[in-house]
Amino acid sequence: MQIDHDPHEPSHKALKLIAILTAAIVLALAVPVMFGVRWAVELLPADLIPPLATLVMGLCGGFLIGRWDALRQRTPGRD
Repeated sequence: MQIDHDPHEPSHKALKLIAILTAAIVLALAVPVMFGVRWAVELLPADLIPPLATLVMGLCGGFLIGRWDALRQRTPGRD
């Protein structure tokens, strides 16, 4: 009987276990981080929050645009 599985790739069962562990770790870390960020933002003056949020969104957008351009340059023929 021949098995159609590459021994260098993880099995479906292993991938499912990795996904469940990753989700559990992300949830375990996201909750305290969320409360910490909320606590830190509540300490800031209300007039400072909108410009700070705009700055963070602008920096994230610039980073994503830069990565998109870098990906386009790496793969010729895909515009």
